[in-house]
Amino acid sequence: MYIIPEWKFAFLAAPRTGSKAVAASLLEQRGAVLIGSHHTTPDEHPEIEIDSSWTVCSTTRNHWDAMISWWFKIERFRQGMLPLMKFIPRFCENNPSFVQDGQLWHNTLPHTNYVLRYEWLQADLDTALVMAGMAPVDLPKVVDSKRLGTPYQVCYKQPSKEWVGNYFKDEIAKCGYKF
Repeated sequence: MYIIPEWKFAFLAAPRTGSKAVAASLLEQRGAVLIGSHHTTPDEHPEIEIDSSWTVCSTTRNHWDAMISWWFKIERFRQGMLPLMKFIPRFCENNPSFVQDGQLWHNTLPHTNYVLRYEWLQADLDTALVMAGMAPVDLPKVVDSKRLGTPYQVCYKQPSKEWVGNYFKDEIAKCGYKF
């Protein structure tokens, strides 16, 4: 968790969503303070009083893209990658740290009042900073993927595409995502 107390601003870093770029810009350009570790939440540090007057943001990512990102991260070192249609349900049902009740975990954090979408990260971060009274920052380019630009859509066949769409249906609609 990264905070800028004088501006009542907190950033809750979510994995595989561009959070490293956001964190780097907040640390370098706004003097943010890291509390705990990169993925710490306010519940883990009750001594930090974050209330409804704070701008608290986290990042999210198109759900189909997020599943491919996790698949590559987890499976790429195995001898043979688990087929996507076997990986996704297993991952969603056995990783409460990342998926809870049909939602990506960071979208369920009770303190978050603004979501930064991976696909519009710079614009969403600018909006959140302005809401808190700060000027926008420049995001650095941080590449943490071995996919190197492969569009997520090419990895899907119809059954896995439909499975993700149905499993995350409500949240996909809320975020305005499409395949």
